[in-house]
Amino acid sequence: MKVDHVAILVDNLEASAQWYEQKCGAKLIFETERYKRMKVDNTNIALISKHHYQHAHIGLLVHSTDEFPENGNIVRHRDGTIGCYLMDPDGNMVEYIYYSDEAKENM
Repeated sequence: MKVDHVAILVDNLEASAQWYEQKCGAKLIFETERYKRMKVDNTNIALISKHHYQHAHIGLLVHSTDEFPENGNIVRHRDGTIGCYLMDPDGNMVEYIYYSDEAKENM
């Protein structure tokens, strides 16, 4: 597995996106009213509204939903990705993310 993204909680999506564009050279590649995916050279930064989401997380890329761990919470996202969320032993959220064909078209 490789790291697909790091998702961070932000107060203001627009201000945060602008900061990451200016300071990190990030490029906006997908957005909703609660989420912005920013591409940097070797990974993605997901800006997630702290007014909607409870947990920051790391996203690990899987090549099939068969790789999802047992007992995870499966979520189908608007961009076509499918995530399986699971807490590690220390309370950190990990998302195992699968890019469906629909999600690949949205990239």
